[in-house]
Amino acid sequence: MDKIKAFIEYVKEAKKELDKVIFPTPNEVKQAFISVTVMVTAITLFLSLVDLIMNAVLKAVL
Repeated sequence: MDKIKAFIEYVKEAKKELDKVIFPTPNEVKQAFISVTVMVTAITLFLSLVDLIMNAVLKAVL
């Protein structure tokens, strides 16, 4: 019986903690998505450029 009471108490505490969570608004999610997409694209382009330059340098040396 103690296990059932402990489980019920655990669920109640979990519900209290979940009520404290602040979920992002749709606008915040959209802004974060755009920011991440732009940063990933910029880093990808930069690394591609570095790879291209290093490839050209290596071909010139060899």
